[in-house]
Amino acid sequence: MRKNTPLIKEISIEKKLRKRTFLIPFATILCASILLFGIGYCMHLFQQGHYWAFVPAGFFAHSFLIITVHDGSHKAITKTKYDRLIVNISSALIFIPFYGEHYRKYHLIHHGYTNTDLDPLASPLLKNLYHKNRYLYILMETIPILYTSYLIFDFNKRENTQKVTNAIQINKTFFILSICLSIIWFIVIKPPFYFVLLTLLLLNLISVVRNWCEHMGTSLEHKTNTYWFPMGFGIGNHDVHHQHPNLSWLTLKIGLMKRKKNANPLKTLKGILFDKKFTFYKAK
Repeated sequence: MRKNTPLIKEISIEKKLRKRTFLIPFATILCASILLFGIGYCMHLFQQGHYWAFVPAGFFAHSFLIITVHDGSHKAITKTKYDRLIVNISSALIFIPFYGEHYRKYHLIHHGYTNTDLDPLASPLLKNLYHKNRYLYILMETIPILYTSYLIFDFNKRENTQKVTNAIQINKTFFILSICLSIIWFIVIKPPFYFVLLTLLLLNLISVVRNWCEHMGTSLEHKTNTYWFPMGFGIGNHDVHHQHPNLSWLTLKIGLMKRKKNANPLKTLKGILFDKKFTFYKAK
């Protein structure tokens, strides 16, 4: 933890919220339900011929993942083993059942080895591609499944990552449960294929830009950024999040309102497209 970063504010907020045992889980489930309903309403609009509806659906899905899959991976919802169940159920409900367990594994590795060669989000392969051909890197990042799968494969086959990858295992039971639930959910609600496809493609783009907001810039004394992001639900309070990953999205959201931001999506896109100094942050 950086001693010169005042964290007492967020820690105090979290303690006050946790005194009401069910407050954060209730707020999370309530907000997640509203976001899921929003996705459902967008699907209804899409079926009525309003094909633009996949755009808000992508943002709703992104926010839904932040407060369920992201926070659940850090056990920041109920603080119990049931958070892992929330992770897998939530990913299944938006038809990415393979996402929950794998996200949890590699996101936790990312937190343990931020900006190092063992960071899955900033591996040597990614950095080399970025420095050799930035625009090819940007293009590859927009490919949601094949490119990500290749990066995971490359990460796992490296000798220096074996101990790291073996430390956090994929729970096959949860993984199968998530797949089964996703299939059942798909059969029950029968979503339009193109709505699901377009929403997930946009979701990937939003997540990529958010990741650039978090861990890239020109001020290399930073480890992460504190930034504004649309419907970010506190994820922009990222510097604090990396210092205390167990703080809930609600605490981070409240704290973010009073913290100075040094990034946003427009600034980040301008930097990655036109600024030669814009690059990955280094380990501290």
